[in-house]
Amino acid sequence: MPIVIKEEKINEREDSLIIHLEGELDTYSTPEFVDFFNKKVEQGVKSFVIDLSNVNFVSSSGWGALSYALKKCKEKSGNLALCNLKGQVKRVYKIMGFIAILKAFDDIDEAVKFVLKGK
Repeated sequence: MPIVIKEEKINEREDSLIIHLEGELDTYSTPEFVDFFNKKVEQGVKSFVIDLSNVNFVSSSGWGALSYALKKCKEKSGNLALCNLKGQVKRVYKIMGFIAILKAFDDIDEAVKFVLKGK
């Protein structure tokens, strides 16, 4: 299943973005997400909120891409947060220990506050 990627500026800031994903972040769609993410970083975006409310599956390659995205944000002195994890995505996030690496929030506003903190 293809992934749909929509973007939204955070408070009209050029360096912060909400990415709304829809579909599955799997072996097939992860390269598209990574390409999109890298283009945004090249354009000067360094902090991201990734909204997973409409994502029903994240594969190991998808989790790898999200971890990669966090690493890139940190390299640019930015930040990254996930929000609205549901069902299997939330279970895997907890079981596999991503909770120790990737910060996640139940609410998009909380995620935005987290990524903008200290800016």
